[in-house]
Amino acid sequence: MLQRELIEKIKKSVYDWAKQYPHVELSLVEVYPSGIGDNVHVIVVAKKGFENWRKIERQNDIADFIGKQLGDYIVVKIPILHAFTEEQYEKYEISREGAFA
Repeated sequence: MLQRELIEKIKKSVYDWAKQYPHVELSLVEVYPSGIGDNVHVIVVAKKGFENWRKIERQNDIADFIGKQLGDYIVVKIPILHAFTEEQYEKYEISREGAFA
C-alpha cells in the first residue's frame, strides 16, 4: 500500500503548482491509492481559474509539475488525474454515484 508520506507529497506538489497561477483558486485536492500497486488517482478542483483553460492542458501541466517535484524520489504512476472546474466536478460526482447505484 502507498505510504501516507507520498500522498502528502503529491498533494503539496499540486498546491505548489497552483501557486504559479495567481488566477487559480483550488477548492479540492484529493490523492488516493488506486488499489493497484503504487498507483494513485488525483483529483484537482478549482473554484476559479480553469474556466478558459482546456482540461487536457491543465491536466498535463499538473502531471508534468508533479513529475518534476517528485523527481527520482519514488516511482509512482498516476493513471487518473482530473482537473475540474467545480461545475465539471459536480457532473463527475453525479455520474460516479450513478455507476455505483
